[in-house]
Amino acid sequence: MGKIILEGMKFRANIGTTKEERDLGNDLTISLSFKCDTLTSGISDDLKDATDYSLVYQTVKKETLIPCNLIENLAYRIMESLKRDFPNISGIDLKIYKHYPPIEGGNLEKSGIEIKS
Repeated sequence: MGKIILEGMKFRANIGTTKEERDLGNDLTISLSFKCDTLTSGISDDLKDATDYSLVYQTVKKETLIPCNLIENLAYRIMESLKRDFPNISGIDLKIYKHYPPIEGGNLEKSGIEIKS
């Protein structure tokens, strides 16, 4: 058992509670790690024996294309899609950061959420 890490995936998503955020979108950075069998592919050096992380990336990307109000909703949907589409992975650690969210009377570089399964 090993851990695959996808660090710093960048997306533009229509996520937020204001009309402006939903219309213009926000920049997101998503990082993900998960446990899976890495021994078999490590020995065979064959992608068919590995968890293809380009497909994992596409699953994450698909969820960012669905508009929503909260990053909590996006995190939940990504987690559920990963569990459904990749039953061979476990120990999922997901981090989502929304860059420069509008804060009344303030300046915030990023807000985020981390969930684990």
